[in-house]
Parts: sequence; C-alpha cells; structure tokens
Amino acid sequence: MSEIPIHIRHCILYEFQLGNNASAAARNICATLGEDAAADRTCRDWFKRFREGDMSLEDRLKSERPLEFDIERLKILIEDNPRLTTRE
Repeated sequence: MSEIPIHIRHCILYEFQLGNNASAAARNICATLGEDAAADRTCRDWFKRFREGDMSLEDRLKSERPLEFDIERLKILIEDNPRLTTRE
C-alpha cells in the first residue's frame, strides 16, 4: 500500500463505510483536503483491503523484506565461505 498519512486513511475508511465507491471517495477527499490528498488508485487499494475484512489502517508488512538482519551472522558466513552469493 502507499505511504499516506493516517488521517487520510481514516477518511478513506469513512467513505467506505458510507457506501461510496473508491472513485467517489477520492473525489470527496480531494475536494475537502486538497487536489493531491488521495489518488483514485490509492482509494481502490484501501477499499479492496476493507472489502477483504481488514479494517486496520496500518501498512501491511512487506514480505520480501526481512524484519531483522543479523550483521554478525553475515560476517561469519562470509568469512567461512567468501564465494557465497547474496541470495545464499
């Protein structure tokens, strides 16, 4: 999902709960908060999430990025086998 301020996400959820579609939500939010407040695509993405039952306004964790990285373990692995690739 896109990085948008939490108060805009609240507005999108409000529009969803009113029964508006994503395009109408984007128009209403932009009319109230400014032309670039919420893109139509952003509203569609959040509406899809709400329809799936996820009413959380927090970003989902990115599965392709590790949450933590152990630098010391990496150093040991490289010292043991300097031919390791980044994928390994």
